[in-house]
Amino acid sequence: MSGVSVGQARGPGRAQVELASFDGGVRGAHEVMRLDRYRHLQALGAHQPRVVRGGGYSYAAASFGGGAIVQDFCSFDRILALDETIGILECEAGATLGRVFEVCEPRGWYLPVQAGYPGITIGGCIAADVHGKNQLRDGTFSRQVESLTLFHPRHGFVAASAQENAALFKSTCGGLGLTGHIVSARLRLTRLPGATAQVCRRRLECIEDLLPVLEEAAARATFVYTWQNFTVRGRGFGRGYLYEGDFVLGTTRTSDFRCTAIDSTSRERYVVQALNGLTTSTFNLAYEALQGMSGACVEIGLFQLLFPVAHKVAYFRLFGRKGFHECQLLIPRQEFPRVAVRLREYLATNPVPVTLASAKLFHGERTTLRFDGSGVCLALDFPRGAAGTRFAIWLDGLARDVGALPNLIKDSRLGPETVRACYPEYDAVRNALHRHDPERLYRSELSERLGL
Repeated sequence: MSGVSVGQARGPGRAQVELASFDGGVRGAHEVMRLDRYRHLQALGAHQPRVVRGGGYSYAAASFGGGAIVQDFCSFDRILALDETIGILECEAGATLGRVFEVCEPRGWYLPVQAGYPGITIGGCIAADVHGKNQLRDGTFSRQVESLTLFHPRHGFVAASAQENAALFKSTCGGLGLTGHIVSARLRLTRLPGATAQVCRRRLECIEDLLPVLEEAAARATFVYTWQNFTVRGRGFGRGYLYEGDFVLGTTRTSDFRCTAIDSTSRERYVVQALNGLTTSTFNLAYEALQGMSGACVEIGLFQLLFPVAHKVAYFRLFGRKGFHECQLLIPRQEFPRVAVRLREYLATNPVPVTLASAKLFHGERTTLRFDGSGVCLALDFPRGAAGTRFAIWLDGLARDVGALPNLIKDSRLGPETVRACYPEYDAVRNALHRHDPERLYRSELSERLGL
């Protein structure tokens, strides 16, 4: 699901296309094969490396590179079946979150685990095992997957679930697209209590306020997340707002499905990196002030809540051609106070224009290479440049020191040393992939960079 196309392949054949990772870290010309028939899955030579591309919105280069032909699967976007009595949806893997929402929301169902942009595909959500607005309550996307169908030239079409081919199912959910081509999936939906949600804002005075307030809110609210200002120095470091939302019961207003298009091309048209060391502090202070001036509670449509990026794509354009880093860490709860102190100290002496800091609470099991487990999920955005590179490397060391997990799908510069140190099952995952696919037919820039 990674990599944004600058050109476009037409028809079922192949074309040379320029692809760039969404954060600007990886780019190059690649051969793209646009699929529009199931027989095209078997059209490549038996020994030709390949990788599947969905919507192309992850920040790392997970859907191109590594000497592989990129197989664009976006034409396979059909909703195959919907059982409205029990909430089971079957769709092709190229179906987008927005399409699923449009079909299910008017019928009183929704997917509780959503990535933040409606153009992301179901196959991409499975391959990245994404999380939503309250992982503590809803888990990751794999919890919504009842079964899936996978294609691999060596194994053909294979059905997998937690009961059937369980090891393959486990490896595919969060498997970065390396076990084969996710063709379709059956998803468990959740009954929709209402078509709107009330979102309330609570003030955080500093980063030390975060953990107790987040724990209290996440245990009861349906949607919980924070926005924090990491450009403030001194006592106010990490101040901001916690947002918690719940459905307004019985509301029937149809959501506004409009969405602003975004890709790396639109970002790269902005030559100047508008978010930088001189502007970011002002940008954050202005955003903070605007939030403080609005009402403490607002009622919004579910589409707007689940897909906040749909109408905020200008944020990405402000990074210009250089792009940005996003480092997302899952930090053990007991280590978070120490992490807060170290972040405050580092940024006080090594200023980095952190454009976004946001936290959520997680509860789950650490397994394979999934970004899952228990702790505080902290996401930090900052522009590419010398200071940003040093900060990212420092965050790698911090993750190793405190036993945090870096999110592989968010960071296009992570190396195998950090991943091996942070993910205890790294070697087991690598060995399992080589047993399942000895020739490593499914590969990408990401898998090559991580030594998988």
